[in-house]
Amino acid sequence: MKDKYIVVLGAGRGSRMNSRDPNHSKVAYPILGKPLINYVIDAVKPFEPKEIYTVVGYGGEHTKKCVEKESKVVWQKETLGTGHALMQVKELIDKEGDIIIVGGELPLLTYETLKKVYHKHEKNGNALTICTSVLENPKGYGRIIREKGSYRLLDIRENADCNTEEKEYNEVNAGVYIIDNKILQSYLPKLSRENAKKEYYLSELVKLFNQDGLRAEAYVLEDAVDIFSVSDRFQLSYAAKIIRKRVNHRLMLEGVSIEDPDTAYISPEVSIGKDTVIRPNTTILGSSVIGEGNFIGPNTVLENVKVGHDNEIECSTLRNVTVGDNEHIGPFEKR
Repeated sequence: MKDKYIVVLGAGRGSRMNSRDPNHSKVAYPILGKPLINYVIDAVKPFEPKEIYTVVGYGGEHTKKCVEKESKVVWQKETLGTGHALMQVKELIDKEGDIIIVGGELPLLTYETLKKVYHKHEKNGNALTICTSVLENPKGYGRIIREKGSYRLLDIRENADCNTEEKEYNEVNAGVYIIDNKILQSYLPKLSRENAKKEYYLSELVKLFNQDGLRAEAYVLEDAVDIFSVSDRFQLSYAAKIIRKRVNHRLMLEGVSIEDPDTAYISPEVSIGKDTVIRPNTTILGSSVIGEGNFIGPNTVLENVKVGHDNEIECSTLRNVTVGDNEHIGPFEKR
């Protein structure tokens, strides 16, 4: 089995977030108290990679603080495209293996999806495998160019470079690449800036590989939500809704009762024991651990708390505290 290396691309400007701080990193914005780029890192960690590298640029100090405990940080001083971002990592990775490259603004991407893509990459002996998806509105995405009447992948045309016909194509680049590392190292110097944005596009590898007879394939995702990209606060809220739904669904299958899942805001890291009831308008964040048989809520906020068994906590706010067993807290307590 080949060694794996991860590169997370987190250097984008994020100007559409319209922050009062122009240097605020887009990928550092939180979902349920957790930076969205950390959801991406969580999705790749089960591969047990040799190294994880995060490329930072605009707002890099924000991003660095989010990832430095789990990833090496590489700076992209000039944001000249995704290919340029990989050039910053080139000197650090010069080993046998595969590189999995993912965008830092894809918080809905899961390990289960990535595992399927990697299986295809490995099974077919590809030099390059990319994720694609079919969207009703492909505006802004790079379009997939295939050979007519065939599944053969010929090129990826970035949105700014598409002609009128190509803009109607609805199969798009999902921003996930798996590449043989040694091959990547030899092809990075071949990337050009002959495009509308004058940037180095990683997507140009598809055309280069085809020209040289190297196998490049696409994995079409079954669910486009996996590659939902966050660029503004409305999109951030949509991603948060999906993650919240996933967390609540998992907890209910594990034996937790959530009376109104639409008003339960629970971080993915939170642990809750069986037969605990979560009442409406309850938020549980951080590394909270909740035991069994509790009644939590309504109108309650818990953050980084430890709660034992058979308690009732209502209309209260608790942060960084420990609650034993068989206690009644609230209403209107604050600790």
